[in-house]
Amino acid sequence: MYWDGRCKSYDKSPGHVLLPDVWREFLRKLFDDKMKILDVGCGTGFISLILAELGHDVVGLDISRGMLNVAIEKAKERGLNVHFKLGDAENLPFKDNSFDAVICRHLIWTLPNPRKAISEFVRVSKYKVIIIDGKCIDNSILTRIRRKLGRLLISIYERRNLLKNYHYSKEINEMLPFYGGVSANEVVKALEDLGLKTRVIDLKWIREIMYKQLPKIYRLAWVSRDYFMVEGVKSPNRLKRDI
Repeated sequence: MYWDGRCKSYDKSPGHVLLPDVWREFLRKLFDDKMKILDVGCGTGFISLILAELGHDVVGLDISRGMLNVAIEKAKERGLNVHFKLGDAENLPFKDNSFDAVICRHLIWTLPNPRKAISEFVRVSKYKVIIIDGKCIDNSILTRIRRKLGRLLISIYERRNLLKNYHYSKEINEMLPFYGGVSANEVVKALEDLGLKTRVIDLKWIREIMYKQLPKIYRLAWVSRDYFMVEGVKSPNRLKRDI
């Protein structure tokens, strides 16, 4: 599996682990005190661990055993009690309304059936679903040149072949409806079709702070992208207004 092969180098990519203090403050405002939260596609546990630090009861789910092993070790090192579970986002191994909230970050583009996954998020959540994602593909000639040069330098820095195996194979990419990113409107429609009330929060400011802190070789490979959070709620009084 691609993600098992990425588990040891995943946290070397700054975009995955930068700005823990910024994310901590953002998540603190987003969730009520002491909630039971499912982090779907948790990877090496960045969001799961922050939520646990904030006092929430957290379950992190991922389809990659390698990623989960890294997350488990990080939780042990920090003395945090997080339950990490192997599972498929499109077929969650939980009963209806098992969690107060469900969150996923940078997951939707990886799924062959994203609407099925979102319906699963809604099914297992009592109150709300949080989806953090964006658009990352810009196919202009200048951007493609920048990305290729940037990836060459990053592959040397991270000691992995980004040019040969940057993400999935072409065949797999063609199976992913949102390969290259998803728009806020598409996420809103999926949640509203399931009966949830939604709001969109622009998170491009996080990307801008992150960009300033990136090593120069990563700045070359990164391009401007839409970045957002969509919150879908089942209960109107759970739609917080202070973010």
